[in-house]
Amino acid sequence: MKNLGKTYFALALLLLLAGMMQGFWMGATNALQYKDTHVAILLPGFVLMAVFGTIYRLWPRLERGGLAKAQFLLSAGGAALMIAGTLQQALTGSVVIVATGSAVAILGVALMAWLFFTSSEA
Repeated sequence: MKNLGKTYFALALLLLLAGMMQGFWMGATNALQYKDTHVAILLPGFVLMAVFGTIYRLWPRLERGGLAKAQFLLSAGGAALMIAGTLQQALTGSVVIVATGSAVAILGVALMAWLFFTSSEA
């Protein structure tokens, strides 16, 4: 996958917009039961995607090969599952999806660490 830094930043900005819009809605309607979903959109969503985008922009060689694409899919997929899972938890109390998303995201972070520490460029 080419230009992962830009892809990560595009995703981060979309999640930032979504998180801010949800926060505005929560404040306007006093729907504070969704605050964990708001946090999940902004932290594992916006912040983590922006950090990974920065890493790929600073060390572009890291995105060579299939492992970088797998790292993106794990990280973005894990964030999406955490966001959906926190919404499910707010509605039903179940933690199955958010726990699964957390595990997937941890794999994405571990793969990023492995790519970074094994790269001759980093």
